[in-house]
Amino acid sequence: MNICIVTDIHDQPKHEQCILSKLETKPNVSRFALNDLCGRPDLWGEALHRYLFYDDGMDEVVRILKQTLSGDCVGIGYSAGGTALWRAAAAGLYFTAIFCISSTRLREEATISTPNQVFFGADDPGRPSTEWLSRGVSQTFVVNPAVRFG
Repeated sequence: MNICIVTDIHDQPKHEQCILSKLETKPNVSRFALNDLCGRPDLWGEALHRYLFYDDGMDEVVRILKQTLSGDCVGIGYSAGGTALWRAAAAGLYFTAIFCISSTRLREEATISTPNQVFFGADDPGRPSTEWLSRGVSQTFVVNPAVRFG
């Protein structure tokens, strides 16, 4: 199995903090940073966020993911990385499944046919509304009351 990880705007989580680091059997993993994918390694944090969502940087990320990934791949995206995977799936990139962790921008996205599961903290102020979650945009969601923000 191939796994594609797309990190958040701060290039987090680091390898040792990723949920995959807990697996006994290590799968084939490709890790991508959003600033590298959009061709702007000089950007990170809020500047990268603005570039991705207000200056069409996310379109470049999706284009590069479509060029780079092929075959059976499970995508794991953290925050904006999850949004990138979701948009790539919407644009026709095949994934076996995608998992989006605290990808709050999904609240602006439509349903995709790719099997997916999304995870949010209960106190995350940017998480999609209960209406979005109940509409079935995501096939499965978890809102974890133990995860705190702020």
